[in-house]
Amino acid sequence: MRQRLLLTALLSTTLLSGCASWFESSTGPKPTPLRDVATLQAIKPNWTASGLGNTAAGFTPVYDRGNVIAADKEGRIVVLDASTGRETARFDLKRELVSGVAVAADRLLVGTGSGSLLAVDRHTGKTLWEAPLTSVTLEAAQVGGEVAVVRTNDSRLTGLNVKDGSQLWSVGRLAPQLIVRDTGSMQVVGAEAVLVGMPAGKLVVASLSSGATLWEGVVANARGATELERVTDVVSRPVFNGNDVCAVAYQGRVACFEARTGNLAWAREVSSSRGIALDVKNVYVTGEDGSVSAFDRTSGRNVWKLDDLKNRNISGPVMLGRYVLVADAEGYAHLLSNESGAIVGRLRLDTEGWTGQPVSVGESVLIQGRNGRLSMLSLG
Repeated sequence: MRQRLLLTALLSTTLLSGCASWFESSTGPKPTPLRDVATLQAIKPNWTASGLGNTAAGFTPVYDRGNVIAADKEGRIVVLDASTGRETARFDLKRELVSGVAVAADRLLVGTGSGSLLAVDRHTGKTLWEAPLTSVTLEAAQVGGEVAVVRTNDSRLTGLNVKDGSQLWSVGRLAPQLIVRDTGSMQVVGAEAVLVGMPAGKLVVASLSSGATLWEGVVANARGATELERVTDVVSRPVFNGNDVCAVAYQGRVACFEARTGNLAWAREVSSSRGIALDVKNVYVTGEDGSVSAFDRTSGRNVWKLDDLKNRNISGPVMLGRYVLVADAEGYAHLLSNESGAIVGRLRLDTEGWTGQPVSVGESVLIQGRNGRLSMLSLG
């Protein structure tokens, strides 16, 4: 597995760059060889589509009203029929983009390399407005009601009116000197709140209308003797489901909180920048080393842990039916039993890895590869 940890100076903040926080090294851990799988549940590709250029972490496709919408770094946006993968619209903004697409009714919102949020008509590609930001965006905007929330790499959270791009509020926070690069740690809940993973192991629940903090929880506390060892950031998307809000921190813990009060329900040691998934019983986490674990959603008890995919640059987990699906850097999709963690199915994709956590679309899962190809998968 290729490992990388890139220290980059941005303003007064240093970012630890990459979806995984690894040192670039030819002597790093070798990817665990894949064992043959006795297929108990097949995975089938509903469709595969190309037409985008190379993408990076943070370019996650979105599903909206029967369409799949995705973008690449060169400014191309494609709109596909979610059932067939047929391309229904294509726009070339001729602008460098730094994040994927957010959808606000008939507007598509994208972050530009020049530090602005751009809104285009989803039918014509015409620019509707462009709002300057204090810095470049770290991830796609999140939309709730009439508010688009943008997070920039100067640790500022900003709410914009989706109709005209006017600023509604802006809240800045202090950040440690070293932080892990964030490519997707916000999640809007309805039209009232946004969950935001923060540096220093914090999870913030903020009001969509004002940006005010409703509650703040500690996912993990910094530990270690050096600044590098003490980096503990929530850099993957928190998950809300019913009464629970759960998040995981790099070099930290996975933790679940009571959604209304912010009271900590439980926390368990695990390091991850990849993301989590929930079902009615468990919380599923991809560890930084490529292991995949399940924790009991009520108590936090460890239910199972799979080590067969270590060092294969595994994506965050996503639910496909009652199974757990992850993708690896060689383009394989792996289907895991939610009860035991055993690999029960596997499919080779033409996606050259993944750009973010796979996306659940009803009874299917959508994956965008680093080569720009999109694949919609379902159970066979």
